[in-house]
Amino acid sequence: METATTKYDIPKYIAKIKMSAKKRILVEGPDDRAHIKNLLSVLLDKHNVKIDVAQNIKGNCKLTAKNCKARIEKIYNTCKLQNQYSNLYFLCDREFYKFEIGDNILDLMLTHENEGNLNWTLGHSLENYFLDPKIVCDAYRFLSGSEFKNQAVNLFEDIMPSAIKIIAALTLAAKDINKSSYPIGMVDWSDFEIKGNELILDVNNWKSENDTLLLKDLKNRYSYYLPIVDLADELTCARLSRGHTAIALLQRAFAKCISHCGEPIDSALAIRDANAFSKLKEISVSNALCEAWLRTINNGNENYPKNLIESVA
Repeated sequence: METATTKYDIPKYIAKIKMSAKKRILVEGPDDRAHIKNLLSVLLDKHNVKIDVAQNIKGNCKLTAKNCKARIEKIYNTCKLQNQYSNLYFLCDREFYKFEIGDNILDLMLTHENEGNLNWTLGHSLENYFLDPKIVCDAYRFLSGSEFKNQAVNLFEDIMPSAIKIIAALTLAAKDINKSSYPIGMVDWSDFEIKGNELILDVNNWKSENDTLLLKDLKNRYSYYLPIVDLADELTCARLSRGHTAIALLQRAFAKCISHCGEPIDSALAIRDANAFSKLKEISVSNALCEAWLRTINNGNENYPKNLIESVA
């Protein structure tokens, strides 16, 4: 019996597709599978679309052995333009595709694009569809039980543009040192500062007593990219930012807002509430963000992989 974690190698997976008429979408990871299944449930009343996960397909070369996106691209390139595979659709994380990064940042993919049955997310990954202030604040209101959350939400709406720019600069810095997830482990909510309506991550104060060579490299590249990112608009920065990094660091930025708003009233309680919010598991935060995103789609928002959904409808 086929399950969500059934393992195939690439040739066996392609052979399975050839023998089936069922519409399928191949995504990179299990979180993508869950989000797309929930999206289909909102947009298509009745559907029989199967969603497969590249993580559950064994790579058959050095490139595909550890890279889910490479598996999708290899399967697509094998199957494209052949009628027997026309029922198979693909969703790939855009990552840095069609971003030009120099003295400024240019986004060359202004709307959803696809090549045949291969579709790209509009932002770095599927989670980037969640990076809208209304969506994030809706999710955080649900997730936080702090008595300071209403003030924190209002402050967070003001500081979110600067938070997104910090995350975009960290995304580019982490790319340069080939450690995409490294910033998640290196930035705590207490590392942030709030001045007026701006969130600040000052490299001179940020873990200055614990600098390692790798952290120094990250800081140097962050300092290099921050003025470049400042020239870009917020939407471009939101699309460029690595999705998982954004979810983690926005969560900590909101924790900072809780602390900042509650400290004049009850410092100990504010710190406790900030710590509690910052320690929420990523899966819980991601699920709440997805649910808030789906509510906006149910109300007419079209910020989702529209080409893909229309193709399988």
